[in-house]
Amino acid sequence: MYNLRYHIASLVAVFFALAVGLLLGTIVAEQGMLDDQGVALVEGLQTRFDEISAKNQELEAGLERDRAFSTDAVGPLTAGKLSGMTVAIVSPPDGTDTIAAARTAVEQAGGTVLTVTLGAPALGLEQSEPEGLAGFLQLQNQEIASPGEDLIDQVSNALAAEWRAGDARPLTELLVTNGLMAVESAPGTATIDAVVIVGGEDGTCDPFARALAQRYVDGGARAVGVELSLAEDGVAAACSGDGLSAVDHLATPQGRYSLIAILAGLADGYYGTGEGVSGYYPPITAP
Repeated sequence: MYNLRYHIASLVAVFFALAVGLLLGTIVAEQGMLDDQGVALVEGLQTRFDEISAKNQELEAGLERDRAFSTDAVGPLTAGKLSGMTVAIVSPPDGTDTIAAARTAVEQAGGTVLTVTLGAPALGLEQSEPEGLAGFLQLQNQEIASPGEDLIDQVSNALAAEWRAGDARPLTELLVTNGLMAVESAPGTATIDAVVIVGGEDGTCDPFARALAQRYVDGGARAVGVELSLAEDGVAAACSGDGLSAVDHLATPQGRYSLIAILAGLADGYYGTGEGVSGYYPPITAP
């Protein structure tokens, strides 16, 4: 089977052949003649060029067939895998493209999507406490932590517990009222079974989203960080560094399959092309 390395080597050979042809053409122009050996060399290079061009066309056609097959196969392989599950996709305001890809994959697998957009980096918890939060925590017999990492951990833990309880959501409503979170696309009291976190245009991972995903995993639920394509210091790298599952190629059929396999509990790990991946995609299970 021909691989990408062969394809690159073939292209190099083509360019080398062209360079030699140009050189010989220059000699002909300057000297007006070529000996029999030169003519034979040119003819050999032309023949090789034609063979490589034909092989490259064959390889490109094969790649297109493989892409089409992968795209067509994802639907049947993931159909029904998330039936009865509600998945929250947590994103900064500028994570639109990744949200759309994750939503499509989850819904095609039978899941329900709750879209959660963060209104401020880390919900503003690194600098201040939201109005009314201290009173909410008092009702939970908790004292509010100081702004920073401790407050992020406290709020993410409380929010994860609220979402998984499948009951009223007073903390969610408080954060929405303060303009720190926007929520849409799911019933108000549905149990949220899993969390998908995505980055913004710069690819970075929000500290609060990261903490929320960790709380879900600590509680025995599913969470995964995703990005359309590999980003240096992006969501996938951050989640993988925390020991969470991650997918760095959601734009591909293999990436969409990886996301659903993780959410369905069929796989854990980091899938894609980044450093330290578990593989390009998890082992495929029959529908």
